[in-house]
Amino acid sequence: MNISKEAAYLYLYSKELVSINKQLEKYSHKAEKHKRKHETATEKNKEKHRKKHDAALSKLRSLTKKHDLLINKIHHHFQNFHLGINKQHKLK
Repeated sequence: MNISKEAAYLYLYSKELVSINKQLEKYSHKAEKHKRKHETATEKNKEKHRKKHDAALSKLRSLTKKHDLLINKIHHHFQNFHLGINKQHKLK
């Protein structure tokens, strides 16, 4: 692939990665919040906060898998971009 296509892939995947990082931060904050509330809640509210904490953790796990896949894709396209730059400018 040529350099401009590789650069486009890098740009798009980096935008997706920024979005996933924001979501990871949001859900980790929610998980911590519900964990704290579970510790201080009354008996009738403990179950509610435990369920919300578990839901946030499952969302975090799925987002982490997406994050890892994106990192692998970015690494692959960065290597192709780097090789294309070297071929174009005949650098070693």
